[in-house]
Amino acid sequence: MAFENVKSIIKAGLTDAHVEVLDMTGTADHLDIMIVSDAFTGKMLIQQHQMVMDLLKESLKQDIHAVQLKTMDFATAEKRGIKL
Repeated sequence: MAFENVKSIIKAGLTDAHVEVLDMTGTADHLDIMIVSDAFTGKMLIQQHQMVMDLLKESLKQDIHAVQLKTMDFATAEKRGIKL
């Protein structure tokens, strides 16, 4: 699965999202994904990850073997000095 497809799926569900996808192994099926979205504001980390996993559940059945998620809202990204 192309990174752009993963980005598109996430952005379709979280319309304000900034998404970065990295291939962790060179096989394109182990992905490191950072998502910044205000949809995460006020939600616990597990809830944020569940939101993303729900969006990717079909891809996880076929194309993606492992996912490492980093999720936060825009205010948190700014506090952490993350350049978007």
